[in-house]
Parts: sequence; C-alpha cells; structure tokens
Amino acid sequence: MSTLNLNESILNHLFLPHDLPTSEDTDYLLQSKHQNEHKLLESFKDFLDSLAPQKTLPIFSILKICIQNWLVIQNIQSCTISNLQSTIGKLTPGDFLPLYFHAQNAAILIEIDENPPNQPLISSWQVLLPTETVTSSLQPYISYYPTPTFRLSNSSQLITSIQCELLVEFMTNTIEYPKSSKASYSFNETREVPVAHYVCQWWITQLPGIKNENLTDTSIQFKKKYRDQIRCKYSYSTSPFRRSGLWMTMKVVLQTILTKRLGQIGNVVYKILITHFLVYYIHNRQRSKDTQISMRIKAKSMLSCSYLVTEGNSSFSPLKLVGIELSKL
Repeated sequence: MSTLNLNESILNHLFLPHDLPTSEDTDYLLQSKHQNEHKLLESFKDFLDSLAPQKTLPIFSILKICIQNWLVIQNIQSCTISNLQSTIGKLTPGDFLPLYFHAQNAAILIEIDENPPNQPLISSWQVLLPTETVTSSLQPYISYYPTPTFRLSNSSQLITSIQCELLVEFMTNTIEYPKSSKASYSFNETREVPVAHYVCQWWITQLPGIKNENLTDTSIQFKKKYRDQIRCKYSYSTSPFRRSGLWMTMKVVLQTILTKRLGQIGNVVYKILITHFLVYYIHNRQRSKDTQISMRIKAKSMLSCSYLVTEGNSSFSPLKLVGIELSKL
C-alpha cells in the first residue's frame, strides 16, 4: 500500500480540491470495488483515540464505541456472518451501530434503545444522489435527517443467520442498477449509483413485527446539502469519481448521535468535531502544506466559528481547541 496514495485519496474526499481524479479507478479508496474505503473510517478512529479523555465530553465514549464496532464490519474483508452476529450481539442499551453499503448506495443505523430495552431502532437512507439529480439544478440538493425510524420487537431478529447473510450480500453484491436505453434495448447503467430500494424499503419492511417510530422531538432534526461531487471523463469503460459515500454516511451518523443525545447543542458539537478532525488530518499528513487545502480548512473553520457566535455559544470550550489547531496550518 502506498501511504502517499492513501493520504491523497482521503484528502480528496474530505476537501474536494480542484485537481480531483476523473475516474474512481484512479482513486485509492474507490478503486477495486471500494475495498479500501474503510480506511477513511480508520483515520477517524485514530483521531478519536488521539483526544485526551479528560478534555472531551462524555458523549465521546459513545462515539468511540460506535466507530470501533462499525470498523469491524465495514471492512469488506471482515464483513462476515459470524462477525456481524458477534458485533450486533454484544451491543448494549445506548449503543449505535451503522453500516454503509456501497454496493446498494444505502446506509443503516441500528440503535439499541434504553427504554424499552431489547427493542432496537433502525433507520436507513440513500447515500449518494443519481447523476441527473446532482446536475439538473444549480442549487444544492437538501436531505433531512433523521430519516423514518422503525422499532423491532426483539434484537435477536438481527442476529439470525438469514438476516446477517442478507447484510453480507448487500455489502458485496449490487442487486440493481438504474436502466438506460440505447436504440431498441435497455441495459444496466453500471456507472451510475446503485438503486437503494432493497436496503431502504424492502429489507426493513420484511422484518417481523416492525413498527414505525414516530419522531416527536423536532429539535434533533437537521439537514444536509449535496453539492456537485461528480467528476468524469467521456468514457463508457470507467466509473466517474464521486465523493466517498462512507464519508457522507459518517457525517450523518455522527450528527444523528450527537443531536439525539445532546439536542440542539449536538449540532454545535458536531461542527466542532468535524472541523477538528479535518485540521487533525491535514496537519498529520504529507499534504499539510498544500495551500489550497489549508485555505479550505481555514475557511470552513471560520464558518463553524461564525455559527457558534450566531448561536450564542462563542464561549463553548472546543472553540479554543479549533483555534489552537488552526495555528498549525
């Protein structure tokens, strides 16, 4: 493995600089059917491990457990029936377990509810947008979270061999691509993102005794903007470069957990956390002197700081942490 290629690839997905690849085949995280994409999750785990426990909020212990468990099964090589059963089976009340399925363009989030116990909550969502949706408007597309949540009658439903086998299948094999037409026949458009229906609708609804969990606390709702993140060259033999779906999923998962546990202040903590991670990564990698990326992270940090001041949280302690880290760039 080339460390330089790995670092360059992660920086591409974090910051979307101007010199992006035009094909996923030339991007380290995406090439070979995304088999290295989990390394982005590894880098975030390293970041969390670098934080001094005495200087972080108690919620960070929940995030650490979540990322540790997620990493075990996000790696395609270790996503097996036995690992899924073991990882899901050891979850305790208050734990979260996400999973991103590149092959289905979908993600799920399992939460072991504390009240009532032994009744997991599950939500799912489409991760990346189809090309036509991204390119058909000059305005960013907006999605709202959390997505509809469902309650299972018993957590043991998730660790049966049949359900875990389905999850492994979702991880490794695309079930359906969008159709394209040419002349008098139609074909699978394999350069497009897969259809997310089988994870987002079919899988959840086939679970026995599942119930829709109505969201009553509107303070935990948030939205995400999707900007143009597709780079391609005119070739039918290669798939275009798209921003990592795992990175997009990580951000949704982190903000979901923080807002569920902290309410509105969770949005503030999320912005600080992501900004700190971006600063951490660029400072500890070989392109830390890249002017373009340094300017991007400084601009993003200033926006986050402006948000904190606007919300009346300018004295929030992690803000000082970001200011210290910015001085390293």
